[in-house]
Amino acid sequence: MNFHFEQYWKEYNDNTLSHSETHYLLTIYAILQKGEQLRASTIAKELGISRNAVHLQLKKLNEKKLVRVKDNFITLSKSSIELVEKIANKRQTMIVLLSEVLGVPMSVAATDSCKIEHLISDETGEALLKFVQFLRSDRKVVLQFLKEYQKYYLQCDPEIGCGLCENIHSMEKNNED
Repeated sequence: MNFHFEQYWKEYNDNTLSHSETHYLLTIYAILQKGEQLRASTIAKELGISRNAVHLQLKKLNEKKLVRVKDNFITLSKSSIELVEKIANKRQTMIVLLSEVLGVPMSVAATDSCKIEHLISDETGEALLKFVQFLRSDRKVVLQFLKEYQKYYLQCDPEIGCGLCENIHSMEKNNED
């Protein structure tokens, strides 16, 4: 196999938000959706971290104009809300794809979707959403596809030797015992 990824890895650091910033924004959004007034201490308690850590992150988010802090109360800008909703939608789409379609255990799907949600482009997120919506439809062709997919037995090229087939065979053996 010939991998040409050297041009793409640099883009990882070009993301608008870091993983940590994403968690803060999602947490802030979730708390604000409950109609509560939000202070740094609430975020610290929710995330299980110190108030100092929250204040440092809020300062960064404020500099990026993603949060506003006035009289110790925290709010999100309109653009932040739109950004957070896109990320949350990507996360939910990934959870559904991984758990319902691919059969990944929910705990793994939730963790992996958290790792992926803010890294994929909006275009990829929208394409995945369309695909998941299609797969959730009750169209006969979809039901047949899912049935066939569930029966599918992966056969690897022995020249590749990726280990995936060996893992699947091992898992199947364990399930038979």
